[in-house]
Amino acid sequence: MDKNEIMDSMEKGLGRFAAEASMEVGDASPLFDLSEYPEEQHEILRECNRRIDEANSKYRIAKYREDMFAKGLKAGMYFCTFDRDENLTSFEFNEETRQMLGYDGLEDLPNEFDSWVKTLVPEERDAIVKLFWNSVRIHRDLPDITHATYRMQKKDGSIIWVTGAGRFIRRPEDGSLEIYMGCYRNITAQQEREEYLKIIEAIGRVFNFSMYIDVRDMSYRMISTNEYVEAVPKDPDALQFLRSNVATSVAETFRNGLYEWLQKDRILAAVEEHGSTSMEFYSESANRWFDGIFMVGDRNEDGTLAHIVYGCQDTTEAKLQSLAQQKKISEFETEIYTDSLSRIRNRRFLDEKLVYEPCRAVVMADIDLFKQINDTAGHRSGDEAIQKVAELLEQSLRKNDVVLRYGGDEFLMVFFDITKEDLEHKLGSLKEALRSIRLDGHPEVHITMSFGGAFGTDLVSNLVATADRALYESKKQRDTYTVLKV
Repeated sequence: MDKNEIMDSMEKGLGRFAAEASMEVGDASPLFDLSEYPEEQHEILRECNRRIDEANSKYRIAKYREDMFAKGLKAGMYFCTFDRDENLTSFEFNEETRQMLGYDGLEDLPNEFDSWVKTLVPEERDAIVKLFWNSVRIHRDLPDITHATYRMQKKDGSIIWVTGAGRFIRRPEDGSLEIYMGCYRNITAQQEREEYLKIIEAIGRVFNFSMYIDVRDMSYRMISTNEYVEAVPKDPDALQFLRSNVATSVAETFRNGLYEWLQKDRILAAVEEHGSTSMEFYSESANRWFDGIFMVGDRNEDGTLAHIVYGCQDTTEAKLQSLAQQKKISEFETEIYTDSLSRIRNRRFLDEKLVYEPCRAVVMADIDLFKQINDTAGHRSGDEAIQKVAELLEQSLRKNDVVLRYGGDEFLMVFFDITKEDLEHKLGSLKEALRSIRLDGHPEVHITMSFGGAFGTDLVSNLVATADRALYESKKQRDTYTVLKV
C-alpha cells in the first residue's frame, strides 16, 4: 500500500487526520558522539547512549502525557515506544482506558499490543491494525498529531465509539519514530445522537409530512410538515391528529380504509413483524397521491419499540409514470399477442403466457373443408371465414376464458372454470351458431367446424395433446365435437 492509498484509507472513516501544533521537548540529555572518542571507548559509550536514549524516552512520554492532560484529554491513553529501527519495543495502557473498556487492572488487560488489537471490533480489526502499521511506516509524511474516530469493543462485548488524538514523537537527531501515543474519549452517545439527527434530516427530506411518535402515549414531535397539515387542529395524540388530517383532506373513498388502518395495536403489530406498514391514498385538498407509512424509530434496551416514525410521501409523479408505463406495456402486449388477420390472441400468447396456466378444459377446433372454401370462393373469402369464425368464438366465450388462432384455420380455446356438461353444451351451441355465418358474395358457402376437447384440471400445455387427439376423432365425421376426459 503506497502513501496515497493509506491516506485514502484514513479518509474513509478509519481515521480523519489533521495537523495540529505540538509541543517541543528540547531539554533531553544529548547522546555521546562516538567520533569524538577513542575506538576502545565506543562499546561503553554505546551502552551509555542506550541508557540515555531510554531515559529520554521516559522523560518525553512524561512531558507529552502532562501536555495532553493539560489540554483536557483526560480519557483513555496508550503509549508505544520504538527502537531506532522503528520496531515496537513496548505498549502501555493507562487505567482510564481499562475503566472505559470495562477491564479491571493490568492482569485483566495487560500492557501488550495484542491487548489493543483485542479491543477493536472484529470486522474492522484487520483494517485498523493495517492502517496503524502503514501509518508508522510513513510517519514522516504525516502530521505530528492525528485525529481518529472508530469503534472499540468492551469486555462485555458491547460496542462504543471513541475519538481521540494520536501523536508521533520523532527523535530530533534522525527523525526516526521514538514514541507513538494516543488518547481516547468515549463519544458513543454523541455518535448515536449525530446518527439520529442524520436519520431525522433524511426523513424530513424524503417525506412531505413526518412525525416522531412515542409509542407509550402516542405523543409526537413533528419532523416535517406542509400547508395542509398545518391547517388541521393539533391533537396531542398522533393517531387522532392523523385521523383529523384524513377527515379534512383525504378523498372520501379512502377514508374508511385509513381509519381502520390508524389503530395503535394494528400498527405496532405490523411494524414489529414487518418493520413497516403503509397505505396509499388520494388527497383532494392537494390533488395528489400519497403513501402513508409507519416504520421503526428506535427501541428500548429490552428490544421493545420505543418510537415509531410516520411519513407521508408524495407518489403522484411515480404513480403517473407507472400508469403510463403500464399503458405502454399493455399496448405493446396487445400488439405482439394479437393475430393480424383474426384480431384475437395468437399462438405466441399461448406459448409465452398461457401454457403453464392451470385450467379445466382445452378445446382445439378447425374449419371443415377449409381448402375447398379457398379453392371455390377464393383466398379473400377464406380470410373472411377465419375473421367471422374468430369473432363468433370470442363473443361466445366468457370474459375469463381465452380463444386464440392456433394457426391457419385452426383455433384453440381455454376454459378456466367449467363442468364437462357445460363444456359439451357450449360446443353444441357453437356448432349451431356457425351455421349463421355467411361470406360476402358467396351465400352458397356454409361453414362448419370440428371440435376436440380435453377435460380435466391440469396445465394448458398438458391438455393440448389430448384436445388434438379428440379433434382428430371429430374430423373423421366433421361438424361435431368429441370430449376426452383426462
